[in-house]
Amino acid sequence: MIDKLDLRIPHYSVLRPFIEAYIRWGPSETYSSRVRPALHYLGKADLRPLGIDAILHIQCKHGEKDSKLEVLDVGKKPYSRIVNLVENVARVNPDELGIMRIDLTADVRGITVPWLKSHVRFKFKRTENEYGQLTYGLVGHGEVETILAGSRPNVFRIYNKTKECQFQFRRLQRRVSKDAEPLEFEKVFGLKEADILTRIERQCGGSRIPPEIARFSCLRNIPNFNPFNSLEIITSGQSNLPLPEECDGLEYYTGYGMHVEAQQMGMQEFRKKLNKQTKGNAARTLERYERFFPDGTDVPITLEQIIENFRQSTIEQLSA
Repeated sequence: MIDKLDLRIPHYSVLRPFIEAYIRWGPSETYSSRVRPALHYLGKADLRPLGIDAILHIQCKHGEKDSKLEVLDVGKKPYSRIVNLVENVARVNPDELGIMRIDLTADVRGITVPWLKSHVRFKFKRTENEYGQLTYGLVGHGEVETILAGSRPNVFRIYNKTKECQFQFRRLQRRVSKDAEPLEFEKVFGLKEADILTRIERQCGGSRIPPEIARFSCLRNIPNFNPFNSLEIITSGQSNLPLPEECDGLEYYTGYGMHVEAQQMGMQEFRKKLNKQTKGNAARTLERYERFFPDGTDVPITLEQIIENFRQSTIEQLSA
């Protein structure tokens, strides 16, 4: 699914007259009530009061003075609605617009963030961070709710989508009038509060956007694009650790120690440290002791399944 989309509006583009009127402010004013301060732009305007679900960042202070159109709730919009939204803002051919940021996601059911922590590896990444607590809280004591790998503008995120929806739901409930019908979580988000749903997200921005998806016209081909090519899922095909009597010599104690370390720090960090200890032979060592990294009780998922989930969701989104 395409979950986030920022488009470059060239400086020579002509905005629709009602947009121009909406964002205009007087010569003696720094900003207006409709145009708020922005770090890298002259200002930013929320277009939702006009019925346009987007934020317009007006004229970058650097370079060509282009503007940026931040389309909101992209994941809930079919392709035709996104095209219509862009055309309502400016007299442009959407296909010719460059993409400034795009987030591509795949949802996996029945797989938890802690399971992925101990089985996922991000190839070619130099920085890794894990956050045990999101702004909306923890699922349980000690559980990692978000795994973050890479550095902006090229980032991978793995997070508990159900918990994020629960946080959004509580916020929606506070805004609902006391006289209105009570909200139902399943109707709002299309899943139950007890569901286990994890989202895997690839954020691309700036100069790090792959050329295959660098322009709006490329969106039609996104189902054939693999945003998770730097992701690796390490599984053993077995559910339990081997018994000591099933191992030779010190194999059990070595393998079990590796298993504990990987559980505590995650496969990404463990493999990095193992590479240092084995002088670059982490892959060979993990292959030798792979049965000490069981898949547990969760149903294992493969990278191919994740890619297929992404492909199917984008086909559905772009066909509407």
